[in-house]
Amino acid sequence: MPILPAYLCACYSVRLHRTGTSKLKEIEVMRAMTWLGEDRFEMRNVPDPVPGPGQVVVSVNTVGVCGTDVHITQGLFPATAPSILGHEASGEIVEVGEGVPTSRVGERVAMDTTSHCGKCENCLTWSWSRCENAVKSSGFFAELAVLPSQSAHRIPDDMDLETAALTEPASCCLSGVSRLDIPEDAVAVVIGGGVMGLFTLAFLKTHGVKTAVMSEVVESRRDIAKQLGADVLHDPTKSDLADVVKELTGGRGAHIAAEAVGKAPLVAKCAEIVRPRGDVLMIGVCPQGAPLPVDLYNFHYKEIVLQGAFGRGNVFGDTPKAISDLNLSGVISGRYALDEVGQAIKDSGAGKGIKFAIKPNG
Repeated sequence: MPILPAYLCACYSVRLHRTGTSKLKEIEVMRAMTWLGEDRFEMRNVPDPVPGPGQVVVSVNTVGVCGTDVHITQGLFPATAPSILGHEASGEIVEVGEGVPTSRVGERVAMDTTSHCGKCENCLTWSWSRCENAVKSSGFFAELAVLPSQSAHRIPDDMDLETAALTEPASCCLSGVSRLDIPEDAVAVVIGGGVMGLFTLAFLKTHGVKTAVMSEVVESRRDIAKQLGADVLHDPTKSDLADVVKELTGGRGAHIAAEAVGKAPLVAKCAEIVRPRGDVLMIGVCPQGAPLPVDLYNFHYKEIVLQGAFGRGNVFGDTPKAISDLNLSGVISGRYALDEVGQAIKDSGAGKGIKFAIKPNG
């Protein structure tokens, strides 16, 4: 009997109940890339997931490699091995469980990682992505995934599935930007031109920012930022960002500064360059235990607002339409087979591209 990831155990027992142990060999199997800890992965054959009530099975088309995947393999983000990683994905519904309309079979969807009840304290006062009764989707570095029907969001008919796989990271940025009160003629700065920084900049522009600055070392990322609406491009190896912002704003500072790398000193840099009562938005995920090396007197004196922005908030379902209006050409830098997940994560951690994608079914 194969060793199963925890999330498949329930599905496996359901399939045994359906077929009987004498027909065990009739069970269809899929491939799933299992994380074993540190940077070790192993391809395993496991039974196809079976949808329970209110669930769907999706044939996975594209999975994005996230910075969180990188941080997990580096021990910088909490996770327990063995498990199947991958939480940015799209695909096509191939099977539905009890209570789900059969008309959903064939739908092209972006997949959220959890469901929400809409009734618990977290849903009502925090966000749906923090639901106390959430049902998790299975890991997406696999040929098939099982998830609540509610978590499979139909995408626009004219959207390709690779673009749809960008929904999850984009939703995190859209959620963060949506919480800001953006003044007229706002100047906003984004530090970091990875996919999170690019989406943050794009949504700042679509939400009314007049002048958007992208500070990024890699030229190709600055080029993408330009096509997404950046008005000013800054190379931090050539000049001090604070000087650029002072010149741009007559010394007042930016209205908004977003950190999209996940490094505490860059959050402190954001606090340095915003004007009094400016907003600092933390899009990047700093490692657990990271201190903020900021001058608290300056922070206090300027009455700076610091906002964390972690997760999809309530906007995942709105995000496919929001990104369909953006020029995302070139955002996906490379495509890897399912058995190349480990290499894709290493390449992502090395900053070799903007967003790498896994293609589980070829």
